[in-house]
Amino acid sequence: MQNIPLRLMLCAVLVVSAEVASASADDWVAQIKVSHGVVAIQRDNRSLPGEIGKRLKENDIIVTSADSSVGMTFNDNSMLSLGANSEVILRRYSYDPTTYIGAFDAVVKRGSVSVTTGNIVSQSADAMRLSTPDAELQAGKPGSYAISLSLIHISEPTRPY
Repeated sequence: MQNIPLRLMLCAVLVVSAEVASASADDWVAQIKVSHGVVAIQRDNRSLPGEIGKRLKENDIIVTSADSSVGMTFNDNSMLSLGANSEVILRRYSYDPTTYIGAFDAVVKRGSVSVTTGNIVSQSADAMRLSTPDAELQAGKPGSYAISLSLIHISEPTRPY
């Protein structure tokens, strides 16, 4: 009989631990729907294959090589596609499917991207931003448009002669 409180406490610890582990496993923000060629996801100093069905998390870096492309759908139904030799950082993403309130910030380091807005911008057009080393793009209404962007980074400014 003296072991019953100890067993109950142990069960409670196990239940709480399982809930914490399950919450961290469900932190995904998007899922790869299309993947061609060599696509990599850089997460926590590891490189993971960017295959169809792979779930993406905040702060993931998506990288495509030559002759590669990838398309992903976010939890709010926004879509982001990358062409060959591209690199995008999913800097911040949060979304409440009940209120449609959230934030989507991505940084395009290089390459070409296409994005279609989802539900996240229905409460605020400022909720979705794509940045490049030289510019920032903000979204409009959900699904209202797609942005295509090709980024060629020139390390030195050109000078007229």
